Amino acid sequence: MKEVLSQYLHNVDGSKITINGIEGYRIKNHIYFIIPTAYSEEVHYEQKAIADFLHNQGMIHVATPIFSHSGYIVTQYDQKTYVVLEAQIKESLDSSLSNGCKLAMFHNAAKRYPYEPKHLSSYGKWRTLWANKLAFYEEMYVNKTTTKASPFHRLFVDTFPYMIGLTENALQYLQETELDTRYNETDRGTINFIRYNQQLDQQIIFPQDLVYDHPARDIAEYIRFLLLQEIEDPFQQIQNFLQEYGKQSQMSIFCWRLIYGRLLFPTHLFDELEKGFQSHNLEYSYKQFKEILKKQTIYEKYIKSFFGEIGMDAASLQIPIIDW
Repeated sequence: MKEVLSQYLHNVDGSKITINGIEGYRIKNHIYFIIPTAYSEEVHYEQKAIADFLHNQGMIHVATPIFSHSGYIVTQYDQKTYVVLEAQIKESLDSSLSNGCKLAMFHNAAKRYPYEPKHLSSYGKWRTLWANKLAFYEEMYVNKTTTKASPFHRLFVDTFPYMIGLTENALQYLQETELDTRYNETDRGTINFIRYNQQLDQQIIFPQDLVYDHPARDIAEYIRFLLLQEIEDPFQQIQNFLQEYGKQSQMSIFCWRLIYGRLLFPTHLFDELEKGFQSHNLEYSYKQFKEILKKQTIYEKYIKSFFGEIGMDAASLQIPIIDW
């Protein structure tokens, strides 16, 4: 792919390197990644603005889109569209800071980002995005019930009514949460990860993993990740994470409700569906979807006892909970 890289750099001699499964070229102290893209130039401009901002905050390992010799971020080659990212590797990790502390510090720094992106923002849009996702898969559901399908598609048809119920619960909870006025300065929008799972410890942070949103997004998604792991007591790790985060950024009641509402929405199930519908290996997709469905019983048990497990009295704080 040096043909693509040569449209951005005069010197493309470098050694190949793979980070997070993405192949790049190391040229002196910089790494360049050639990424296929379906996004518009405007989306990549926003990604570049966010990455440049984070660079100014000292995060030089955030990959940023660069301009080609022609002055564009995206380029065409062999009837495909690409963007080239540039970054420096984060050589050492700061093990003195906890995961919760690092995430809160990242959020606090990113709250200084001067404006809300047009294309990369989900702030205040969860209800619309969730409803649109549900409508999309409802259409898929109708189509699959009338056609012969693979085991993956049949499993989708069998379980989707259950997912509809979960989604409607989450939508109702979020609608009521949006009426809660117990928020503060910490509820300002910030830069998040699409699905946070300790990416702050990675050697390279990729801009396609970033989104502008409420900090509750990263908090909830990391909690979801821990709840879905096969560990004996995930709440011990969750408590430590929340306590360390809270030392840097005090969460409002509104934030807690957003966290809980996001945990109610079955993001992990929809993510697995999306992978399956995009995959050519439906046998593998079937196994993966079936495996995560098996975890739902214990996941729901965790969500039901969530506030009690983390030492919060939801009743006295007037935080409603779902009683399945």
